Amino acid sequence: MRKTILLATAATCFYSLPVYADDSGTVFDLGEVSTTAPASGGTEIGGSTVTQDDMQEFHRDTLDKAVQLVPGTSLSAVGARNETDIWIRGFDRWRLRLSQDGIPIYLPADNRIDFSQFTTGDISEIQVTKGFTSVIDGPGAMGGSVNLVSRQVTKPFEADVRVGSSFDADGAFNGFVSDAFAGSRQQNWYFQGAVTENYQNHYRLADGFQPGTFENGGNRDNSYHQDYKLNFKVGYVPDALDEYSLNVISQIGHKDNPLPDSLVPASGSSAPKDWTWPAWDKQSLYWLSNTALDDIGSYVKVRAYGDRFYNALSSFDNANFSSQSSPKSFDSRYNDYALGGNVEYSQMLLGGQDDVKTALHYRWDQHNAWEATNAKSGGPWYSQPWLRDEENTYSAAIENTYHPVRSWDVITGVSYDYRQMLQAEDWETYSTVPASGPYGYVLHYPVSDNHAVNPELAVVYHYSASGAVHASVSERTRFPTLFEMFSSRFGTVVGNAYLQPEKSDNFETGISQQFGDSKVGVNLFHSRIMNAIDQVPVTIAGYGTTTQNQNVGSEEHDGFELEGKTLLSPTLILGGNYAYLERQITNHVAVATDTPKHKLFAYLNWMPIAELSVVPSVELDSKRWMTSAANSYYYLRSGDCALANLKVSYQLSDALSIDVGANNLFDENYVVEDGYNAEGRNFFTDLRMKF
Repeated sequence: MRKTILLATAATCFYSLPVYADDSGTVFDLGEVSTTAPASGGTEIGGSTVTQDDMQEFHRDTLDKAVQLVPGTSLSAVGARNETDIWIRGFDRWRLRLSQDGIPIYLPADNRIDFSQFTTGDISEIQVTKGFTSVIDGPGAMGGSVNLVSRQVTKPFEADVRVGSSFDADGAFNGFVSDAFAGSRQQNWYFQGAVTENYQNHYRLADGFQPGTFENGGNRDNSYHQDYKLNFKVGYVPDALDEYSLNVISQIGHKDNPLPDSLVPASGSSAPKDWTWPAWDKQSLYWLSNTALDDIGSYVKVRAYGDRFYNALSSFDNANFSSQSSPKSFDSRYNDYALGGNVEYSQMLLGGQDDVKTALHYRWDQHNAWEATNAKSGGPWYSQPWLRDEENTYSAAIENTYHPVRSWDVITGVSYDYRQMLQAEDWETYSTVPASGPYGYVLHYPVSDNHAVNPELAVVYHYSASGAVHASVSERTRFPTLFEMFSSRFGTVVGNAYLQPEKSDNFETGISQQFGDSKVGVNLFHSRIMNAIDQVPVTIAGYGTTTQNQNVGSEEHDGFELEGKTLLSPTLILGGNYAYLERQITNHVAVATDTPKHKLFAYLNWMPIAELSVVPSVELDSKRWMTSAANSYYYLRSGDCALANLKVSYQLSDALSIDVGANNLFDENYVVEDGYNAEGRNFFTDLRMKF
């Protein structure tokens, strides 16, 4: 069976393709972060922006798919948990920072963010940094960052409604995505709301799939998911320079978990996780403000927020989800809270020639975990007490952007990050389970604090009105998660309370140039990761031979990105990009998995008449290493992949448009993780109404 992987990227960094819906992604300025040098042209230092127009043009309804429009990114899956992960130049979700309107999205237990559960209907743009990320925006971002910027109403009355359906290769209905955005902007205030539902009852495997131990092909078992998102805002705009906004976002999700679809040996038949997630919910309430201090750009920004994350996971004895009588069965709950905020102060000096920014960040996280399970096969269920972990994170940063002349930006900065661990608990089960409780005890781990210093330097030279060259170097730090330090992973791992932060040194240089109706760009990068966290075998008294997370690894990431776009004729646009990535683990016996070495995307946008747009595209992805689904100590090599997609849009009237299209036109059989073949040929339709 040929093993391949999905890739979907497009050149969106230069200028957006035309769409017919005006003002579909008006940017919420308060939600943007400091990804650019504030010189003429606002050059991004290796970063990219995906607009709402881009997301509509390429039919990207969820964050994982939308981010793939950025060169240097890739997609992988965590099939055993039915999660989607994104990678930026070889850095995964643990080494990236995700935020919404500048408010960090962080899960304190393990930060295992499922990017496919974030819908994009309410998003005006996605800001992506790669390597260099401003220290002003807060801690983390070891390899880059992703910031979701909300849409913003601009008219006295504005509404945008979309109803979309999806179909499998046999034409059977298998889901829908519906969203609505509406609001009103008056002279000094605005209010708005956005609602999205993303539903899938199944997806269908490609016809070339070969049946495995738990999956016989056709409709993929346990591939259901349903996600809701609500985004409400009210704001006050007293003048052209000041703005104040109160925001509420609520996400509600449910999902099943497909079992491995490959051949599983009899010795591993009990290993697959018969899991379901009855709840994957996140709520956020936050305040954003910008107060101008003068008329040349000085300001004070304030962000304050409160978050809650609720997660319910149930494990069963079998794939029918009908029994919970064995020790592998359990019901688990996470109930996490966070409070935090930051103050950013910018002072323009020398008449705007010099910009000095300072920022203070604070975040408090509390992770609460509960589990009910069997003590032994057929035995009584018991409930563990609620366990609590608690931590504070602080960051102080200063950044200076100096323009010795208009064509030069010189950016220097440094931040100090401090993580204070307040409490860490786990449940230790007795080695000999008694006939009746107690079945274990609460283990209080020793706590330790971590700190880090993160310097940065970048230079941008605008050698002409249509071209610029940049170079940057930065060092960033990631604090280990509670999961990495303390999780026993069902008794298979020993905790390490003294796990140290990972560090990365990021180097980059690049150039962009526009030639009439064409634009090209090149970025070269190198990253070195130190103190990388990995699981290693250890022998510990009382535990015997087991594994433990330790700072034992280092990695080297090298590569380059090419991208271009040109207007071949008044009705035809050609675009594409290519990315090369070489990852090497240099001082630890392991293989760098989940990222391809070569990625290529090419597309045409043909507009034979003003109302019609036809966008065919081809996606090429090279081999990658994957961890075996049957044995995590074995590695497998995927195959190359070539996918073809098509989207056709027609403007029926000023207020009504329709999209139809297909992904994986030739029904390619491919995998994003060993044992988890991806969706075969599929179709979609969208009807959009705009007022």
